[in-house]
Amino acid sequence: MGFLLQSATAALALFAAAPTVVQAAKFCDGPVCYSEFVSTQRVAYRVAVPDTAARGTAFDVLIQIVAPRAVGWAALAWGGQMTNNPLTIAYSNGGTGAVVSSRRAVSRTAPSPYPGASYAVFGTSTTNATHWRLDALCSGCSAWTGGSVDPAGAAVTIAWASSARAPTTPSSNTSTIAIHDNKARVAFDLAAGRIANFTQLVAAKRAGVTPDNWTHKVY
Repeated sequence: MGFLLQSATAALALFAAAPTVVQAAKFCDGPVCYSEFVSTQRVAYRVAVPDTAARGTAFDVLIQIVAPRAVGWAALAWGGQMTNNPLTIAYSNGGTGAVVSSRRAVSRTAPSPYPGASYAVFGTSTTNATHWRLDALCSGCSAWTGGSVDPAGAAVTIAWASSARAPTTPSSNTSTIAIHDNKARVAFDLAAGRIANFTQLVAAKRAGVTPDNWTHKVY
């Protein structure tokens, strides 16, 4: 069970030496406002946090990753680098849904399944003729041994990566995944992604309640 087809040394390059940080913007999908970054591959990475979250504490994170079908997988590294922080890997399941895989890498090893983060995947996670979309809640992405995410930070460095090659077993969240084609670090303005009524909105997503003004925008 491997994360990359290349060597562990190549794996370390996944988020290492990433290009200059780019500032993310605000995007509102109905009542949920995310800090959003859109890559040149037209992958939208969106992050929202509770407005009650405090720095240095663990809190749940709402995540959306929306990508063209030509993108095989897309990922976030919550500490802004490949190693020693949670990795969120998303991809189409090969049918009409999407998969999220929790991974983590240590120095000079390929990433492996990471039990420190768990995900609730909502029914709005879909694959259609043009795009796939992950819509999920992460518990364990905001804090880990040696680091944490500042929920009020105006420039929180989070790394992303993507590949045009799909996982070898797209229905599995432990599938082998090819090395990235693109990567960078982004300064997410999480202050812009702080939302009120976080618990109620998560409950609505779990129940499949989708207000009419939720746009599910794609690029």
